[in-house]
Amino acid sequence: MSDKKPGQPLVTALLRGLAVLRCFDHGRERLGSSEIARMTGLPQPTVWRLCKTLEHGGYLTADQEGARFRPGLAVLTLGYSALDTLELAELARPMLEEIAARFNAAASLSTREGTSMLYVQRTESPQAFLKLNVRAGSQVPIISSGTGWGYLAGLQPEQRKQVMQECRKADPALHRRVEKQALAAIAEYPRQGYVTNVDVFFPGLTTVSIPLSSPASTTPFVLICTSATPVFADLSVRAEAGQALMQAAQQLRPVIERLERE
Repeated sequence: MSDKKPGQPLVTALLRGLAVLRCFDHGRERLGSSEIARMTGLPQPTVWRLCKTLEHGGYLTADQEGARFRPGLAVLTLGYSALDTLELAELARPMLEEIAARFNAAASLSTREGTSMLYVQRTESPQAFLKLNVRAGSQVPIISSGTGWGYLAGLQPEQRKQVMQECRKADPALHRRVEKQALAAIAEYPRQGYVTNVDVFFPGLTTVSIPLSSPASTTPFVLICTSATPVFADLSVRAEAGQALMQAAQQLRPVIERLERE
């Protein structure tokens, strides 16, 4: 998320170093500088210097050959300020488990991270009809995902326009392909109280989502229920899932309000 203001001092090297750390995710635990350069858009010599600097600080660890890196233990210190979010995630877990079991689905809690949505909690029913390699810590694009559409639906029009401009800049082709579908789904939110993403993020997958936080929240959250499209083919089942998410949101909002005050 970009909060840059005119004349605001920025330490570009710090932002670049954090961009390097964000490249590491489940399934991407070890990366070389050329891979990181492709993911960040930074020159490879710059990435190499950043990686060696982060290694010196304990935030990255190099393999025996010194060509690939993985997160170091010092990265854990960066997460201490997120403990309140983890508290919310743990409080949400039993509600998400119940929703996932009810619809043979996956149920999740997510928040915004740049032009992506970051999963902070996810649970999947053992009987889920369609399983995806998505878990807490995974990120998906705002513009194409059901959780992203839920986030956009909770924004004021000017805020939504700004975020979608950022998404367009990050991935013009993806934005062009799904923009109309995203706007159409978001337009239904005031009427039905939830947002649906049918076969857009992934073929055969339908997501029902709702924004959990108010537009003014400093850390906006979204609740999501995802299952195979045939499960949600019946509109009444989608509405039932939406209602289940709303009930969970009602229980979790006081927690978010408390976190916002602290």
